[in-house]
Amino acid sequence: MTAEKRWKIQELSTNGWTSIDASTDSLTKEECDVKINYYLNGGDISPNRLRAVPEGTVDDGLAKLDS
Repeated sequence: MTAEKRWKIQELSTNGWTSIDASTDSLTKEECDVKINYYLNGGDISPNRLRAVPEGTVDDGLAKLDS
């Protein structure tokens, strides 16, 4: 049996593409769709600054901040 693919939502910020928060880091496709629609309907984040990526994708800004 194959494990279900998990997704995370990232926002483009001044540090690059980073997770919005920990609650958006391991989502099913359905959960990801709901969260993205929530952020888009809130009007606070431009659609050009949001993306869904596979769960293992590294955040751009965090690696630079940690070193």
